[in-house]
This record gives sequence, structure tokens and C-alpha cells, in this order.
Amino acid sequence: MKPFTLFLILFLLFQFSLKAQEHTGKISGILTDEIGNPIAATIILISITDTSFRKMTVATEGKFSLKNLKSGKYQMMLKAVGYKDIIENIEINPSRLLVSKDFILVSISNNLGSVYIAAKKPLIERFNDKVIMNVENSIISTGNNALEILAKIPGVSVNQDGIISVLGKSGVHVLIDGKSTYLSAAQLATRLKSLSGNELKSIELMTSPSARYDASGNAGIINIKLKKNSSLGTNGNINLGFGYGKNPKSDAGISFNHSNKNFNIFGSYANQNNQYQEDLNITRISPDGISDLYFHQYNTQIRSSHNNNYKLGLDYFINERNTIGFLTSGYFNHGHDSSNGKTNIGKNFMETDSSIVADNPSTSKYRNQAYNINYKSVIDTLGQEFTIDLDYAEYQNEECTVYNNYFSDVNGNQYKSPLTFRNLTPSHIKIRAAKIDYSLPLNPKTKFDFGIKSSWVVTDNDFRFENQVASHWQNDQSRSNQFIYDENINAVYVNFKHEFKSTGIELGLRAEQTNSEGNSISEQKVAKRSYLDFFPSISINHSVSENNQLGFSYNRRIDRPDYKSLNPFVYFVDLYTFSQGNPFLNPQYTNAFAFSYNYKKKLNISLGYSIIDNLIMDVLLPDNAKKTLYQTVQNLDKQFSYHLTIGAPTTITQFWNMDNTVTTTYNQIKSANLGGTDYNRKKANFTLNSSHSFTLSPSTAAELSGEFTSAQIYGSYAIKPYYGLDFGLKKSFLAKKLQMKFAFNDILNSRKTRISSALSGLNYNLSQKQESRIFRLSLNYAFGSNSTRATREREKSVADEENRIK
Repeated sequence: MKPFTLFLILFLLFQFSLKAQEHTGKISGILTDEIGNPIAATIILISITDTSFRKMTVATEGKFSLKNLKSGKYQMMLKAVGYKDIIENIEINPSRLLVSKDFILVSISNNLGSVYIAAKKPLIERFNDKVIMNVENSIISTGNNALEILAKIPGVSVNQDGIISVLGKSGVHVLIDGKSTYLSAAQLATRLKSLSGNELKSIELMTSPSARYDASGNAGIINIKLKKNSSLGTNGNINLGFGYGKNPKSDAGISFNHSNKNFNIFGSYANQNNQYQEDLNITRISPDGISDLYFHQYNTQIRSSHNNNYKLGLDYFINERNTIGFLTSGYFNHGHDSSNGKTNIGKNFMETDSSIVADNPSTSKYRNQAYNINYKSVIDTLGQEFTIDLDYAEYQNEECTVYNNYFSDVNGNQYKSPLTFRNLTPSHIKIRAAKIDYSLPLNPKTKFDFGIKSSWVVTDNDFRFENQVASHWQNDQSRSNQFIYDENINAVYVNFKHEFKSTGIELGLRAEQTNSEGNSISEQKVAKRSYLDFFPSISINHSVSENNQLGFSYNRRIDRPDYKSLNPFVYFVDLYTFSQGNPFLNPQYTNAFAFSYNYKKKLNISLGYSIIDNLIMDVLLPDNAKKTLYQTVQNLDKQFSYHLTIGAPTTITQFWNMDNTVTTTYNQIKSANLGGTDYNRKKANFTLNSSHSFTLSPSTAAELSGEFTSAQIYGSYAIKPYYGLDFGLKKSFLAKKLQMKFAFNDILNSRKTRISSALSGLNYNLSQKQESRIFRLSLNYAFGSNSTRATREREKSVADEENRIK
């Protein structure tokens, strides 16, 4: 079915539904505590005129909805552990079929001597289909950036290059507020580093997403939710923060919201100024036919970044059922790096014949501007909805690195002239996308979702390699190249959900048609592709009893190569270390199965198995002729993955709560040709995440968190064990409007990446230590109204494409 035909069908259904007359009512609302955190609660509705009528539901993430209500008078009771009950009388009549109310629940604090207990949302919440980390409740996350916080989620790891993995698999699809970032791994890492943890509300990890989501992300989807101010009137937050490790860090931000019955205006601005030190140490042995050459490379880099993020939006409530909104967001970041290193070369590591001293300064600028227009219509009280999203995003990135190389002999005397060259890597990316979603409930237990999406991406990378000759820069055409990549993806999906008495089933099918062309102009290489793929998904949840639930899921997913990985440019670290893209990469495909068990929505056990074909993997390989070590991206044949995850919260005392997660994975990677040899490696490893929260008084709390990851295999890398420990303390003032947080990250200064080769015949050891032991102090002040209204969630149509920009 063509996208236009489906759009026409959906539009006619929408027009027909608008004319339908509704005779049943609906009550919905938002539940929060005194400082705006969502509350999980039980809602009981009793008819005053019909004593036999009684309806109950549970608020999920602070939201609830009671549908198919006849006209009449009702009494509603809201009950949450640790909070005072609320009783409200509500009337449904033909002139008022939709009732939306928001409630603030007041906590009940119990004084036990010098110890106080107050209910709050847990740091980690587990469900059969996802794991949620409530970042706004975390003390140790204060002042951290989004990438650092991701590494604290059970099952998630971030390597030395900022590549995100889930359960031992890379290829994670990252969303921000339900919208794709269209960034590749490297540029996504840069984006997340510029996003302060003070801006984050929660992070959702979905390992088996439905057909409604883009099919990319073999390891699943991570949705980063930013804080939203949903209060009526005028209100907002101001935060200031300072940190210090080996270098200073600071952050500041402000958010505001003005809302009334007709419209909502909101916005935010955040600034970060950070300096980080990174120490890199590489020892390797290169065969030389007669005798081996020994290389010892060590480098210290100071990275300074100045990041600015902003957002401004408007929602206009046409009536109770129709809303149109506009959102613009973006960032303007710049930075500079100083990198100083030395490479000793000799017949062994103790004897140096010659040395190369490198001084490599660099500058960078990153600009992004994005626009979103969103229309949403709630057609009836059963939940029939129609939404349209139109998006445009533009990225402009500039990077310039100068490589100064000085050569000396065994006595430290210069034996040849210095070599100076530079890389200029400007890139320009334009993204357009449109998405239409339609939800059609057939009854309270059965629902269909339909949707279409199209996206168009153009990336223009003009890489220039220039040599310094007599104080002038001359372009080296043999090493320069312009790479233009065009891509169009058209998608259509259908999703079906039905609730039986104790079993829920969800079936979905998504089709994605891809047209792409990568044009390496200087090398006169063109790679064109056009293919159609289908992605089925199934999810079954069965309630054995009130406290015991079982789940099963299957989905097929795709990961297309990101734009930078397709780019054949050569990026130097130094004369003997560089990286290069591969324009002939193919997409990888994943078939994933998972079983889960949940007890009282706390203990969760998950067992999974997946097969990845055409695995896209970063590999580190030698070039023995040039005596260099280079990183590139290749398609390997297959990866087989197994995982077992057990997570459970435990109450030690009334003021001490603990949450532990153990994740065990077993990965096998097979390839007939990796570095010229047959490759077949297997490795089991485990990760333990443990977090402890302490409520010391109604205004004072503490947090302790740590993780340990055993040795593992990642592509051609053999990674040694990794561990760390964090501590945080929070104090509230002025009726919780002012909060002060202290955090001490990586207390043991132990977070260090240590890598050796998983390939036989390749001998190297790499140690990379980023500045991680950091003291942080932050202040946050909330001002304005506390009467709340739900802020609209949007899902931009450009989510998948942004994830692949680098």
C-alpha cells in the first residue's frame, strides 16, 4: 500500500470519527507530589446513584484514565502509599462528558526518633517491557551529563569512544522526548555530553519495542525524557552547579512555563562549561620480517567544551479535543582541545631508537536548529486519536585539528624536519520528516494503531587534508575527499492490542523501504541501494495471579550504517594511529526473543536470545606495511547473544532501600574474514549494579551507587574488568523549593578502560583514563504555581535519522 493511499484512508476515518456522537464520559488526570514528581496511586470510582457500580484503575507514571462512564454523580478516591487520601465528587452529564483534573498528593512523614520515612518514587522501576531510571530522583547524577548517566542504568554500558551498548550489543536507538536524534554514535556522544543531567526527568530502556517505533536499534530503544513544567500559571526552575576533578566544570540553566486554559508557552536554556583530561597509553608490537618493532605511545588531552542548549514551544488548545503545537530547539557548542603525546620506537620496550613528539591542538563548532509542528485530535472518549508531526532539522559542524610532529633520535637530537599537517572536517546535514499516527479502539480491550512516516536526509562532508609548506597550507588532493550521502526511508505500520481476562497480546508489522546513495566525489565511488524490509513484532503478557506476571516477546529489527561510518575519510590520532570509514557497509538485521517474569512489579527476571546477521562492528587492525594501527567499521558474519537479567529492590530498614541488578551475557561473534583470518570468539561476562538510598529526614537524603563489569569481548577488543563507586547527599530548604545536592563521582578513581586484542597475531594493549573522580555541588530553586496540568508528549518524526549522524 502506498503511503499516500494509507494517508487518505486514515484521513477519511478521522473525518468520519469527528462527526460521531458520544454518549459515554471519561475522567482523566495527573497525580504529583508537592514538588511535581509523578505518583503511582490506586483510583477507585463509585457511583453515588448506583451502588452496584465500582471501577478501579492504577495511575501509571502519574497518569490515569477512567472511560465508558454513564451520566451521573460519582465519588472518586485516590490512594497512594505514604500520601494522604483524596476524595473528590465528580459529575458526568451530556454537556460535560470529558473531565480532566490534576491532583497534588501530600506526603505523610513518620518520625521514628531521629529517622524520618517519606514515600518517593524509586530510582529504578521495572516492567515486563521496559526499565525506567528516574533521573530527577537521583542525587549522584547531579551535574553529570546524559552520557555519564546512561552508563549507570542496569544493562547499559558506554565504551571509551562513547558507543552505547545494551546487554552486550551495540546498535541502540536513542530518542529524546520520544523523538529520534538523527545522530551517529560519535556525534550522539557529543550531543549527550552537552546535555546536563539537571535537564533529565527519566530514561526508559525498551528492549522489545512495538511496531509503532522505527525498526532501528537491534539492542532496543533508549528514550531520554527531559523535565517538563506542567503547572498552571507562571513558574519555572533555576539551577546552578560547580564541579572539580583535575579541571573545573560548571553548569547553569533556567526553565519556564506559562499556561492557562487556551495555551501553554514553555522554554528552557542550559549552559555547560567543562574541562576534562584524558590519558591514553598504547603499547604494541609490529612484525618487521627480521625483527619486531616496539611502539609505546602515550598522550594527554585536555578537552574544553562550552555547550548551550535551548528549547521554546507553544501549545494552543483549540478545544478539549484538539491541540496544535510548535516547538523549536537546538544547540550551539564550541570547544578546543590541547593534545600532547610521545611515541617511542625501539627493538624492545626498554630500548628506544627514536621518538616522535606530537602537539595536536584542535577546535570545534557544532550548531543545530530543529523545528516541529504537531497536531493532535482526541476524537472520542474511547481513546481514538489522530496525530501529525512535521519536522525539519539542520546540523552544521566544523572541526579542525593541526598535527605537529617532531622527530628525535636515541640521544634526543632532531634527525629530520618536523612534519605538520591538518584535517578540516566541515559537515552539513539536512533532515526532513513527516509522520501520521492514528489510534482506533474498537472497544475498551481492543485497539488498532496505524501510521506512516517518510524521511529525507542529505549529508555533505567536505574533508580536507592540508600540508604546511613554508608557513602556507596546501591541499593534498590525494587525501582530501567530499562525501555526499542521500537517503529516503518510507515506512508504514499496523499494531493490534487486545486484553483478555488475564492475558494481553500485542501484534505488529512494520514495513520500511530504503533508498540511499553514497557518493565519494574525489574517489569517484558511488554506492546505491534500494531495499524493502518487513519487521514483525509480538508481545504477550499473562497474569498468573495478582502478584505474578509472565511475558514473551519477539521482534525483528534493522541497524543501518551511520553517516560517518560510511564516509571513507581518514582521521588521525597521531602518525601511527588513525580511523577510516567504509562506504560499502550493509545494514545489520536482528531477530530477538525474550521471556520475562515479574513479581509484585518489583522483582523482574528476563531471559533473552538474539541472532544478528551482517553485524556492524568497530575493529582495530594493524597495517604492518605502514607500521600503523587503524580503526575501521566492518560487516562481520553473525553474533549470537544470550542474556539473563535479575533485578530486585530490597528494603533493608524503614529508611534504607537497596536495588540490585545482575546481568549475565554470553556473546559469540563469527566471521570468515576479519583482518585476513577466520574469527570465532565466545565470552561470558556479568555486570552487577547496586544502588542504595537513605532517607535521613524529611529534607535530607543520601545515595550510594556502584557497578562492576567482568572481562568481556566486544568485536576485536578484549576488555578487562571495570568498576566504580559514587556517593551523593541532598538537602531541601524553603518547603522543598530550594534543593542543594552534593555528589562525589568515582570515589575510588577506578573507572579506566583497558583493552587488548581479541585477534591472534595482533599484539597491543591500550589503557584510556578519562577524568572521572569529580566533586560536584548544585543548587536548584523552583518558583511559581503548583497547580498542574499535563504537558503534552510529542514524538518527532526524525528520531531514527538523527541517531545516525556523527
